[in-house]
Amino acid sequence: MNIKDIAKMAGVSKATVSRVLNNSDAVAPHTQKKILSIIDEVGFFPNHVARSLKVKQTKTIGVIVPDIGNPFYFEVIRGIEKFLDKNGFNIMLCNSSYNEEKELRYLSLLASKKVDGIILAASSEDSKSLKKLRLWNIPYVVFDLPQSENIDNSVLIDHSLCSHIGTNYLIKKGHKKILIIDACRYMAEYSKYIKGYIKALNENKINVDKDLIQETTPDIIGGYNIIKKMLQNNIEFSGVLAISDLVAVGVYKAAKVFGKSIPEDISVIGNDDIPLARYLCPPLTTIQQPKFLIGHRSAELLLENIYNKNNKDSYKTILLDIRLIKRESVKGENQ
Repeated sequence: MNIKDIAKMAGVSKATVSRVLNNSDAVAPHTQKKILSIIDEVGFFPNHVARSLKVKQTKTIGVIVPDIGNPFYFEVIRGIEKFLDKNGFNIMLCNSSYNEEKELRYLSLLASKKVDGIILAASSEDSKSLKKLRLWNIPYVVFDLPQSENIDNSVLIDHSLCSHIGTNYLIKKGHKKILIIDACRYMAEYSKYIKGYIKALNENKINVDKDLIQETTPDIIGGYNIIKKMLQNNIEFSGVLAISDLVAVGVYKAAKVFGKSIPEDISVIGNDDIPLARYLCPPLTTIQQPKFLIGHRSAELLLENIYNKNNKDSYKTILLDIRLIKRESVKGENQ
């Protein structure tokens, strides 16, 4: 199987297939999607990838994240870069924008640049990117995914524990109508966020209200839109558990616009502990994730794999600790 065969199957020229493999924007989206689908179906292994696996180290690591502007990923990247720089490696950084097709294109691009390995915040545990990395035998580490038997080399956080801790804390402070704002359509690990929330409600004999389980984009406008919808529809809630601190910022904005006070009217818990969290008014109570350490340990694990010639025996899952950071956004915290 070669580029000519792929071109024939797709009904396009060899040049068009080459452009797709090289991440060019000069191909119509529907054509690009068709070519990538055929490549994935037949398990095509581009020559440039084959060559890259035979050459000496380039001392370069590819990093793919879904949102380079998100402070969470910024800190993870900082941890990756610091460890790699200390060990004589450079990074090539790619932003997938929560788009699996874009993620796949960047993967091919990084392979063509002969990177020694890839650190990836994959779109799901069944991501086509993971299948390609295994097929191409490129060393890789994933983070920001749920713990799973399908993920064999990863640095993870227990996201169900994050929501379980946050929900229990709100219940302890007297809340029973707790709104959870999730983003499972965009990032795989977030589906577990709801499971921890439901578990805490069940343990405290509080009925699960489906109206209080909401999904949005993992950003400020996403949080704002959910609170706007809830208040306009007169859906009762007193506590909010946000999937990220950025979503919590959106909650703050909506509360201000609609004349609600935090924490007097709405108590809020975030998730991440980005630097901005402590400077909000009031400072945000949140679940702290060791962002820098996630990056550091991911880079450390990847180099271990590379130096062990990608021996599967060196693959492991590293689960990092989280903790609740109590500030002033939950009513009764200062009592």
